[in-house]
Parts: sequence; C-alpha cells; structure tokens
Amino acid sequence: MEKLPPKKALPKGVLAQRENGLYSFSPRTPLGQISAEYLNIINTVVQEYNLPSVRLTAGQKLKIQGIPEGCVDEVIERLGPIGEFSKCYVQTCPGKTTCRLGMQDSMSMADKLEKLLNTIELPWKFKAGVSGCSMSCSESYVRDLGLVGKKKGWTILFGGNAGKRVRIGDILIEDVGEERAFEVICKTLDFYCEKTKKRERTARFVERVGLEAIRDAVFSS
Repeated sequence: MEKLPPKKALPKGVLAQRENGLYSFSPRTPLGQISAEYLNIINTVVQEYNLPSVRLTAGQKLKIQGIPEGCVDEVIERLGPIGEFSKCYVQTCPGKTTCRLGMQDSMSMADKLEKLLNTIELPWKFKAGVSGCSMSCSESYVRDLGLVGKKKGWTILFGGNAGKRVRIGDILIEDVGEERAFEVICKTLDFYCEKTKKRERTARFVERVGLEAIRDAVFSS
C-alpha cells in the first residue's frame, strides 16, 4: 500500500477547531493593545478571506476563527508583524497609567516581563499576570507567575492556577522594586525549569517540591 505523505505541520500558534479543516489563530496583542493600523489590517484580512468571526478571549487576546486549512499561511503572512508567534503572553491591567486605583506601572512591568519570558524555554504551558494594585484585575493570584503592585513595590507570587484544581499562588517576596523583582523571577524560573517534571504546571510543581525548597533555591545565594 502506498504511504500517504506526512501532514504538513501547522505554523506555531495555529489551532485546529472542532469543525474539520478549519483553524484559528491569535494575532499578537502585547499588553492587550491594538493600534488603529493593526485593527484595519485584521479587518481587511477577515473580509478578504470571508472569515466568520473574531473573538475576544478571556486572556485579552483576539482569536481569528474559521480559517480554511489552505489559507492558514496566507492569512498569517497578510497579518504582517501581528502574525508573529509569541509563545508567552502576559495579561495586564492599565495600572497607574490610567486607573485611579493603580499603585504601580503594570503596563511597563508586563512589557518587560513578556519580553523576558519569550527568551526562556519554559517546560510547559505558562501564564503570567501583572496587576497594578491588589484588586488584581489581571488575576495575578491564580497565574503561574503573578505580580501585584502595592504602595511600597511589587509582590511576586508563584504557582497559581485557575483550572480544575484552583490554587492561589504563594508569595515569594513583597515590596520590591523592578530590578529585585526580576532577579527573583529569573532565579525562580531557573529552579522550576531545572527541577520540574514533563508537562508539570507550576501549581503542581510547588505542591510536589514544597514552597520552602523554592525559597531556599531563590534566596540562599
């Protein structure tokens, strides 16, 4: 029997839908912001390819749906820079840039954090949230990595999860500035990447190794 040719691998970030032969893709929307120029590009692409809908996801991302298999590459190419794959997305709120409750500049912090996370080969699915105040509009307490802005600085949480087994992240350190915050984040992620099991999210990782082991690794040196 003649072997069928291997199926072409999908571009990164493209997901198969329940409907056979249709796919979805989330264009890049760093910090949840989309310029008028990019809105026009998305609108043009959706109309040109007669795509059925664009959905706003729970994680502040757009999702273009109903892309036929034969058009996936063309659609991504037409999207230009916003069609570039970003493996890690940081959810954030406006913080003190516009919100009257904001204590810290969450937009700037989230931008730097997203750039950092996209340089790290994380072992499994990873979500981060940066909130400008303790109201935690970016759900920082139930993210793998969460930052919460307070009057004296940033609180860093690790090991949160909002899935079937909900877990509030543990506080690693409080009231730190940006430089110290990133030192703690980098050491924490180094330890997680080194000691985690295959496909182990941070919530289960913390439960397995214990918070004290993580703190020892992060703060002992």
